[in-house]
Amino acid sequence: MHTKSENRLHVNIRGFTLIELMVVVVIIAVLAAVAIPSYRQYVIRNAERDVQAKMLNLELQLERWRSSALTYKGFEPQTINSADNKANYGYDASNTIIYVPQGSNATNYRYQITLVDGAADPEKSLVTTDTAIDNATGRTWKMLATPNSTGTFKEANNMLMTSTGIRCQNKSSITITATNCGTGQEEW
Repeated sequence: MHTKSENRLHVNIRGFTLIELMVVVVIIAVLAAVAIPSYRQYVIRNAERDVQAKMLNLELQLERWRSSALTYKGFEPQTINSADNKANYGYDASNTIIYVPQGSNATNYRYQITLVDGAADPEKSLVTTDTAIDNATGRTWKMLATPNSTGTFKEANNMLMTSTGIRCQNKSSITITATNCGTGQEEW
């Protein structure tokens, strides 16, 4: 015959102990500490490669423009209309900045690309709608891609590309008048 004390030993215990729960919390915290920064770096690298591809595409468009117009003046970038998938040429009506990724705007972009005449004065635009186009030489160009300064992308590289072959990036700010990306620059 069994006594009451022996019956207590055979009772099924259900649930977790506090130590088991703490071990699970520690494991999840370690995984999150590794995974979240890795994912952020992945997102930044993806945005940087996206803007580099867009800048190279703009370079091809600029050279096509120059081959037919014999100048870079008046350049209008190609955009794809998401509604009918047709190519359009020109900037947005309200600005002369190219936002990356395609379809983004001043509130949700990852990078913005500014394109100007390669002359020393950065105010000389290649854009047809700008009154400064009369002052542009149209012989060279510069592109500056700057990341969105809010959120994840504030850690991304600034990028500079010119018609003279400069392709560089730097975490510190770059001005459109720069002839390189400054101290700590990397080629891309």
